[in-house]
Amino acid sequence: MDALCQQVVEGMRTNGFEVIELHTAKEACDYLCAQIADETTVGVGGSVSVRDTGVLDALAKKNCTVYSHWGAKREDSAVICAKAMNAQVYLCSANAVTRSGKLVLVDGTGNRVGAVCYGPAQVYFIISHSKVVDGGINTAVARIKKMACPLNARRLGLNTPCARTGNCGADCAESMCRLTLAVDRVPRNRKMTVLFVEETLGY
Repeated sequence: MDALCQQVVEGMRTNGFEVIELHTAKEACDYLCAQIADETTVGVGGSVSVRDTGVLDALAKKNCTVYSHWGAKREDSAVICAKAMNAQVYLCSANAVTRSGKLVLVDGTGNRVGAVCYGPAQVYFIISHSKVVDGGINTAVARIKKMACPLNARRLGLNTPCARTGNCGADCAESMCRLTLAVDRVPRNRKMTVLFVEETLGY
């Protein structure tokens, strides 16, 4: 692990996160399956990183009830997201991590930031080293706008400036960037675990 990532790990631990250092997506999947008991209810944010691990299929085999709005009908999405926020465990990622170990998330509807702020008692973040920035929150947001948003917008078929050109536009009616959350420290009475994975996952 390079010096910057080691500094990030130390910062996250200082900020109250449990940090599990892993090399691959498979190791992340195996860790989560070992930690999450059979028949647990599990909420999932709209995370490519989580899906890259293959953990959702693995949890289904443990008879866990997984609340994921991906692929759901629009009219069902709000109910699924509400159940995800009230699950026993929540799985998601962050869009960037600062040098001092703060997690930064940008959302369009707020289901993920809502669950992180005041949802399940146990939250697992699956975060790749590729999401680390050598700077603070402004650098993290810049990384999200430049790298994550264009790829996510194209995946979702949105007609945003970033999807068309790769650059953020001020007048963006379909904007995914409606809420920005910086998790400076783990909220009181919550447990947040970061699976810090060397392999590139998500955007």
